[in-house]
Amino acid sequence: MTGGLTSAPPRMPDPLADREGALVADYLEHWASVMPDAPAQTFTDYLTTRAGDTRTITFAELDRWSRAVAAAVMQHAGRGDRVAIVCAQSLEYVVAFAAVLRAGVVGVPLFSPDMPGHGDRLHGVLADCEPVCLLATTDKLDLVSGLAGNDPARVICVDTLAGEDGAALADAFVAPDDITPDDLAYLQYTSGSTRAPAGVELTHGNLLANSRQIIDGYDLRYADTNAVSWLPLFHDMGLLIGAPGAIVCGAHAHLMDPLAFLMRPQRWVAMMSGKQHVISAAPNFAYGYVAKRTKDADRDELDLSGVIALLNGAEPVLPATVDTFLESFGPVGVRPEACFPSYGLAEATVFVTRSRPGHAPLVRDFDASALQHGGLEPAGAGRSIRLVSCGTTPEGQHVAIVEDGLRLPAGRVGEIWVCGPNVGRAYWQRADETAATFGGTLEHPGELPAGPWLRTGDLGAIVDGDLYVTGRRKDLIIIDGRNVYPHDVELSVEQADGAIAAHRLAAFAVPGDGGEVVVVVAERHRSVEDAPARLEEIASAARAAVSAEHAVGLHDFVLVEPDTIARTSSGKIARHGARAAYLAGELVRVEVAGG
Repeated sequence: MTGGLTSAPPRMPDPLADREGALVADYLEHWASVMPDAPAQTFTDYLTTRAGDTRTITFAELDRWSRAVAAAVMQHAGRGDRVAIVCAQSLEYVVAFAAVLRAGVVGVPLFSPDMPGHGDRLHGVLADCEPVCLLATTDKLDLVSGLAGNDPARVICVDTLAGEDGAALADAFVAPDDITPDDLAYLQYTSGSTRAPAGVELTHGNLLANSRQIIDGYDLRYADTNAVSWLPLFHDMGLLIGAPGAIVCGAHAHLMDPLAFLMRPQRWVAMMSGKQHVISAAPNFAYGYVAKRTKDADRDELDLSGVIALLNGAEPVLPATVDTFLESFGPVGVRPEACFPSYGLAEATVFVTRSRPGHAPLVRDFDASALQHGGLEPAGAGRSIRLVSCGTTPEGQHVAIVEDGLRLPAGRVGEIWVCGPNVGRAYWQRADETAATFGGTLEHPGELPAGPWLRTGDLGAIVDGDLYVTGRRKDLIIIDGRNVYPHDVELSVEQADGAIAAHRLAAFAVPGDGGEVVVVVAERHRSVEDAPARLEEIASAARAAVSAEHAVGLHDFVLVEPDTIARTSSGKIARHGARAAYLAGELVRVEVAGG
């Protein structure tokens, strides 16, 4: 059902817009002063009880709790020292991140050591950043102590410093008076989909700039916004929406664990229901997943008329997913103009572009043959491909399409370059990669800055002022001089047969006798039991789909068992990991029935 939400008062301006050198911590102090009893953070724990165990803290409580933790951190670490956050998704995580910002140390947002399947990554990142101490919770103390060299003194348990237990430390806290916007605030480790994780150096200025860009770019309301998220707090978008972005906006953040969403995706839309001025974000798959899993009876109880911004990014945005989501939730209040296909990356803090405010997502048909030869041209009589616009940049940010240092004209595909106050300064202790990624210079820049520019490694084109993302340079497959985009091949294959699981496959190139050839590795849908008896049929369907839709022959199609393709820490398929496993003969293949 949809309800009539009352009209809102005029939008409050940025309360600290005129404060030179403002930091995220200044916003926390501001909101704790002007609206101390307003709810700042709510976390609903669905992993302990099915109905959800909900905890809420006010801005005053967030301010005081993070002061206590910051004081404890400053007893262990000084300026420039790294402090790792290894909490599970929780209020404690938000408090820990606010504390490291206030203490002037370098935060490293990570995850609990019992997160399945990512132990090697955690150990690798800790070895890379060498934290002085770790922020955790008492229930994970034994596990975290092992990460700290079995020295519990290096572990600060955030939950022990809440309320009166941390009062003395909170009262004793004195914020460093020399933190500037140019100082390093935290290391955001990339997910490692194309290489080993690297720590992006992000400053206090980067963090505040991108928070403000999100607030302005999506027309959020200071002191009157609800931020709803199940995204991991250790990832760029989950962190910004759930913690610093919400703090800067004076928003009420409503959080849950990613696993709670995956187990019952209806919880996400239910958490948005009935609230005003709601912003949320998710990768493309989540919008289709929640539409498919929400029953009519549950959907009819929703009121999503207060949703103003649903960010869709982190993976290719598919027109069919946008349509499916709107068909499902449009009748209960989601307006097309509230759906924002977006583009961003950790090296730019997170946010770069979003579809044009006030407009429904723009979907255009382009000529498939022209795209294979590096151009975006309107579709003609031949094969076409549908792409969703990721829109334009907010004020202060720039995007250019570049090849060999030169801006390409509209409609030509090249590497996406980004310049703005939100762009990070380096990769931690990786000088060569830093120079290659963050040191781009434009020849003949015209009205744009000459540099430095962030080379994103992503491919795209600008058509009529809108950015269209076509793929990732490192994943691009080149066959007979034509560009073949792996996510397009993957989409064709997953739709070829019901035995192939959606979003659980990888297309990549391997060396062949006459050049590169294309291989697809796909996971079996766990509910399809007859796949072993139909392997040849399934492979034929996949080959036919790729040939018909992309004019490319598959060198090999491999069906593997569920949950066996390598993934990044954010759950995305790691194409390079799948390629390495294929070449090494390590894939867990579905065996032929009776074989």
